[in-house]
Amino acid sequence: MFRVVISRLTDNGLRVTPEQKDTAMSVQEAVSFIREHLPGVDTAAFDDSAVQGSVNRVNDFRRDVSTADGGHYRVVIAPMI
Repeated sequence: MFRVVISRLTDNGLRVTPEQKDTAMSVQEAVSFIREHLPGVDTAAFDDSAVQGSVNRVNDFRRDVSTADGGHYRVVIAPMI
């Protein structure tokens, strides 16, 4: 199982405010959650092997992304331990 958190970044990334949280049974389900809540974001970097590889190496997957309307977000996918 994975925990998925989408946080808004403000003050040039110094302030991180969680906005959406969920759990997922698989990486695919976690990426679907991200696509649902950030539909304008290019999720090409969120492929299964990249996410799983990062989780295996450093225990989570983090990416800062921007939306078309100028919003900045941090996406974190981490295993539930």
